[in-house]
Order: sequence, then structure tokens, then C-alpha cells
Amino acid sequence: MMGRKTLFGVLRYIISWSVAMTLLISSVMFAATFFHTVRLQREDNIELIARTAAYSTEAAVMFGDDQAANEILKDILNKEEICRITLYAEPQGNVFANAEKPCDSTSDAFFSGVTKRIDVKHKEEGQDGERLLGAIEIKSQDSKLYKTFLYHGILVLFFCLILAVLVARVPARWMEQRFSSELHALSGMAHAARLEGDFTRRLPSFEIAEFNGLGQDFNALFSEIQTRNAELAIRQQHLESVNRSLSSMAMCDSLTGLANRACFGEQLEIAISKARANETKVGILYIDNDHFKDINDSYGHSAGDSLLVNVGKRLSGAVRDSDLVARLGGDEFAILLTTVSGEDDLRHVSNKILAAMARKLRLAEREGVDVELGVSIGMAIFPDQANDGLSLLRAADQAMYRAKRLGRGRSCMYDPSVDAGLGG
Repeated sequence: MMGRKTLFGVLRYIISWSVAMTLLISSVMFAATFFHTVRLQREDNIELIARTAAYSTEAAVMFGDDQAANEILKDILNKEEICRITLYAEPQGNVFANAEKPCDSTSDAFFSGVTKRIDVKHKEEGQDGERLLGAIEIKSQDSKLYKTFLYHGILVLFFCLILAVLVARVPARWMEQRFSSELHALSGMAHAARLEGDFTRRLPSFEIAEFNGLGQDFNALFSEIQTRNAELAIRQQHLESVNRSLSSMAMCDSLTGLANRACFGEQLEIAISKARANETKVGILYIDNDHFKDINDSYGHSAGDSLLVNVGKRLSGAVRDSDLVARLGGDEFAILLTTVSGEDDLRHVSNKILAAMARKLRLAEREGVDVELGVSIGMAIFPDQANDGLSLLRAADQAMYRAKRLGRGRSCMYDPSVDAGLGG
């Protein structure tokens, strides 16, 4: 595909051709006028020669001296740019005298010479009228003159056209230099906005009124865009903050700050999908506080809330950073172990949790009152004991209920032969 033309290239082309066409038309009109003027002057000159010849040969015709007439005609032929001069005698119109030289043969009326015929008359004394003696006919030799003029005119015109094109480049260059800086500033600003998103640039005042108006419009537009972008950035930050707050509220437990049931279920499904693809295992610990209802009833809801917060902190301290601790609701917690090799890993974590819960909690609401944080833990592994997240969570829940029946403050691994049908 051909490249697009530049503005300066088009301007140089227009200026050059405008000057050349103006010069061409002017030259053609001048040449036509000059040629017509020269032809009229030539006709007048030939007529003057004819009158001179008629006057000079008047006596020779009257006395029948054709030899003298021939001499006169030859002398005129040699002095003037004519190719034939003929004297006709009246009344028969026979050739009385003639002088000629070779003429350029041409059938073109544009280059052909001028032909003039003048009567030879004699006025006698005592008579009012003139007696016709004969006629002089002259054929001019003009083709060489006209052709020379035409050829020279074409050469001069061609030279002037070349000179005009070269001269026209001067104003074109001047115009290019004058426009280029302002156009480059405009295009640079537009490119920065389109490619870099930079709307901070501003254009200075320009000398050319149209460019200056366009530049001021650009400045006003960019100022408005910059203001709107700032407003949008503030709104975006506000929305992101709100979204983070909403996400936190939607996925976090408001009391303990741990993940809630929805977040735990979502992360559990993701972990199981990865484990299924990588052929690895995922473990779950389902945890229930053994004394929550008694403490909540005896010391109030604030004491129960303090117990839940403290349990959450101790659970988080007993697991790795990569593991997920969640409060499922009430006094029920769950821990997601994303990478385990077998049941021993779950038992190791459960033992750490039981050890962490062995320390009593002193209630801030009741001075001098210490309460126990005993918990029961149920454990299950994917894919050994369940094929999906819901089944895995249910299996761990059933194992937790078996741990409560066995005396609480302990952990149990899910056993389908024993735990089937158990659960809250």
C-alpha cells in the first residue's frame, strides 16, 4: 500500500504547480498577443513596401521599360524579407516585371507569409482622377521568422517553468518551517495522549490564528479530561475500598476476623480441585468448643465472645500460614490443611491444638475467673474418606461428634464404619 502524502508535500506540490500553470498560461497569452502584434506590423510593413514599389515602378510602366522595372523589383527583393514581387500591367493583367527567390514551402497558414497587392496608378495634370497602370503583388518570407520566434519562445518558456518550480520551493520551504513546529507540537500532544495516556501537557500560544485556536481547544479538552480522570481515580479508590470492605464482610467472620463458612467452602473446593489434578491430599479439622454454652449462660454473651476470639487466636497459632482457619458459626471452627501426606499430619496438628487449648482463659469480664477452653476435633482426608468438599466437611463433623461422645477434649479420625450417620 502506498504511503500517505504529508501536508508539506501537498503544499509544495500545490505551490509549484500553481506557479508553473500561472506562468504557462501567462506565457501562452503573451506569446499569442505578441505574435498577433508582430503579424499586424508585418502586414503594415509589406503594404508599405508594396506602395514604395508601386511608386518606384510607375514611370517604368508608363514608358514600357520592363528592364528598368525588373531592376527596381530586384533591388527591393534584395533589401527586404520577401520572396516574390511581381508587377502586372493593366488592362490585360500580364506580368510586366518579376523578381523572386526561393520561399520556404509550408501549407500551414500560421507560418505562411503575407501576400499584398497594390495598384500602380498615375495622376495626370489637369485631370481629377487617376489612371490605373498595373498592380504590385508581394509575397513575404515569414515562415523562418515565425518558426524562429516559436522555437525560441518554447525554450524560454521551458526555462522559465524550471526556474519557477525551483523558485516556488522557497516559499514552500518557508511555509513548512513556519507550520512544522506548531503542527509537531499538536501531533506530539495527541500522540502522548493516545499512546501514553498523558493529559498533563499543555500547548503554548501559536502565531497562526487557526493553530492557536486549535491548541487552546486541546488545552481546554485535556484540562477537562485530567479533572475527570482525577475524579474517576478518587471514585475508583473509594469503590475499591468499599469492595474490599464488602469482600471482607462477605468472606470474614465479624467477631474473630477469621474466614467465614462461605470463604471456607470456596477455598475448600479450590484446594480439592488442585489436589484432584495433582493427585495430592487435603485434610480438614472440624473443631467444636466443649464449654461454650456453659460459659455463655453463666457469664454472659461478652464472655462467650471473648472465649471465641481467644479460641480463634490459639487455632491460628497452632497451624501454618498456608493453612486456613475459619469460624463456621456459633462455637464451631474448621481448619483446611491444603497439603498433607496422610493421617499422621492431621493428628500432629490436632495434638498442637489440644495443647494450645489446655491453658485456661481468664475472663476480663469477671475478675479472677478462669475458664477452660476444651475442644473436640474431628478429622477427615480427601480423597481417602470423601470425594468432594461437602462430603469431606460432613465426614469431619461426624468424627468430631464421636470425639465428644468419647469424653471431649480429644480428636478422632473419620471412620465410616463407626461415624456413618453421626453429625449435628
